[in-house]
Amino acid sequence: MHTLTRPVLFPAIYPWLLLAASLDVMLTWVCLAMGGTEFNPIAAVCIDSGGMHGALALKFSCLVVVVLACEAVGRRKFVTGQRLAVAAVALNVLPVGAALLQLGLHGADYAD
Repeated sequence: MHTLTRPVLFPAIYPWLLLAASLDVMLTWVCLAMGGTEFNPIAAVCIDSGGMHGALALKFSCLVVVVLACEAVGRRKFVTGQRLAVAAVALNVLPVGAALLQLGLHGADYAD
């Protein structure tokens, strides 16, 4: 079967990766609009030069690389590829949790 027509190995994990990555971009944008700072220097350059489009380009370019890596690893060692995919979700959830915490702590300052 041709490589591009094979189904992905981890279809139950990738939607969660997309959700976490999307929330990361959206919540980063909210935090920045409220006066926050982007701590990732690569993301900061992308945001400074391209705004939201730069942030989206960086995040989703990284997602393509991660999914391709998970697929390549998973075709050789299924469990390792699966663990890599789960780790990618976890790594994208961390900044989401941090942003929600920041918004919870400082969001009331902007409510009035």
